[in-house]
Amino acid sequence: ESRDPAKALREEIEQRFEAAATLHEQGRLADAEAHCHAILNDAPSHAPSVSLMGIVLCMTGRADKGVQFIAKACELAPDEVAFQNNLGTALSGLGHHEEAIGAFQKALAMQPDYAPAHNNIGAALRPAGRLDEAAAHYSRAVELAPDNAEAWANYANVLMDLNRIEDAGDAARKATALCPDYAVGHNNLGTVLQRQGQYGAAETSFRRALEISPDYADALSNLGEVLKETGRAAEALEYYQRSVDLSPDEPAMGSNMLLAMCAAELPPDEIADAHRAWGTRLETGDTENTFAGRDRSPDRRLRIGYVSPDYRRHSVTYFLDPIFAHHDRDTVEVFAYANMAEPGDAVTERLKGHAGHWRNIFGMDDMAFAQLVSTDQIDILVDLAGHTRANRLAAFAVRAAPIQMSYLGYPATTGLTRVDWRLADGWTDPIGVTEAFHTEHLARIDGGFLCCRPDDDAPAVAPPPALVSGQITFGSFNNLAKVTPGVVETWAAVLNAVPGSRLMVKAKSLGDADTAGRLTAAFQARGIEAARLKLVGWITEGNPLAAYGQIDIGLDTFPYNGTTTTCEALWMGVPVITLGGTWHAARVGVSLLSKISLSDCIATDTGDYVTKATSLAAKLDSLTELRTGMRDRVVRGGLTDGAAFTQSLEATYREAWRTWCRYD
Repeated sequence: ESRDPAKALREEIEQRFEAAATLHEQGRLADAEAHCHAILNDAPSHAPSVSLMGIVLCMTGRADKGVQFIAKACELAPDEVAFQNNLGTALSGLGHHEEAIGAFQKALAMQPDYAPAHNNIGAALRPAGRLDEAAAHYSRAVELAPDNAEAWANYANVLMDLNRIEDAGDAARKATALCPDYAVGHNNLGTVLQRQGQYGAAETSFRRALEISPDYADALSNLGEVLKETGRAAEALEYYQRSVDLSPDEPAMGSNMLLAMCAAELPPDEIADAHRAWGTRLETGDTENTFAGRDRSPDRRLRIGYVSPDYRRHSVTYFLDPIFAHHDRDTVEVFAYANMAEPGDAVTERLKGHAGHWRNIFGMDDMAFAQLVSTDQIDILVDLAGHTRANRLAAFAVRAAPIQMSYLGYPATTGLTRVDWRLADGWTDPIGVTEAFHTEHLARIDGGFLCCRPDDDAPAVAPPPALVSGQITFGSFNNLAKVTPGVVETWAAVLNAVPGSRLMVKAKSLGDADTAGRLTAAFQARGIEAARLKLVGWITEGNPLAAYGQIDIGLDTFPYNGTTTTCEALWMGVPVITLGGTWHAARVGVSLLSKISLSDCIATDTGDYVTKATSLAAKLDSLTELRTGMRDRVVRGGLTDGAAFTQSLEATYREAWRTWCRYD
């Protein structure tokens, strides 16, 4: 009996396709591509082979061409839900999130209970800033496919974005339980644990992810973050560097490492060189923005844009709040660009009330954000994040505004030549001392570069606790990343020089037993018994500022000084001993104490630091008098005078604008 030739060919094509699909599943992509090529020579309209060819092209760095193949497969088989899902995945990989969402929506219109599309559309909605929708689709995905570890891990991520931390932990644990060798699941669980302050457990999760996948860049960077936050910044650099080497085109990986370098005990020129190298990688090609049509009238009303992921209760807004409240609306029009996933808090609402224009840019890609800045006709764009989490420096790298500045949120250069100015003062950056550490020009604000808004609910200043206890209590409430081995060595020397004295250290990571034990051991190795230490995690009940009532003298960190913590200590009556260094991060304490005429607390080296702390501890009467008058001293020094400070800041903006009008 003769066979139908057409049927025989179809069967042969299907067999050859199954072989190609098997090669793809085995990771033999070149062989799979060759098989698809051969099939399409004989059957160019075989949709499964067209789609598989597109997938292989996407997986081998040819995504633009791959998308074309998958789109063709969708035309050939318009009712095939898997092809629409593949198209969405390919578009997502290219960063075309809106197009990807459309493809996934088509897939779900065909088959509403298609779990892969629910999972994958979440991956497109999340970077687009549509977090609630992403969470709903992930929830549906795990409902339809409860054994899918990938969907559970993805669900954990978006729940973290939505600040649903407990739910995120449950989802991440579900992923690792379903698939113990799934590196992404362990990495995502680590991020949840870190957010919860369980740093030891987080470190274990990240290390487990790296056992499974040693070249997992995200897990390497996250492990570096845990090490940095628990006082091991120098150790963290190895992991950050590996993450950067694996993902050289991911600016955020580089930013994470640069921030850690600021906390490590490194020479400032080495830190500056690393920032410049990062900026050079990002600032490729000429900028397209010439601002040729911009009104260059030197005295016209200026449009100032502030860019931050931290428009909420945060150290940045502690200093930004008085600026927003006191800007002269006749001369300055304020635009706030908020890169925030979460809705914010009472501080957010207060800042919204002060800003003339509020723009939520979360989920907006860098070029779209830069275009929005251009559309808003911003004259001066001010970055408030530097290399901290969720920064938008990549938009500054394409020259979004004619004048770009760096201020407040970061202690070093951005590394970008297209950021024109860094706001500082003559104390943090004396003329002729720190210029070489910056790609920006330094604009020194008269009278200091900071002004703060003390907490409205700050408790009254308490008497020195030594009056009751009979022993001096030193203290620091800085991030533990700043507590370097050199700092521990010096603090131990202070305690040894003041018999019976104690040290209180408060930091989020000290709520973790492993971290507290490690710091205790470091002091014990220097002759300080554990009974002389009080290690405290974050305070969640009552006003955390009340904790300053438990310390007599504040000890600043170095070379990365405290900023918000120093201001809070001073407002609560606590004098702070600081060590003046050779670059901005190491001289913020000099600026704050000089501004309020407390230069007697500024040390020139570690020996002087110990001497000054010891001397102050020996004068309880003077310490009591100093504490009683500290708030008046802060006010008289202008540290809380938002109106005067903002006037000086606006004068700095105006001079920068006039310079650009004259010379650009």
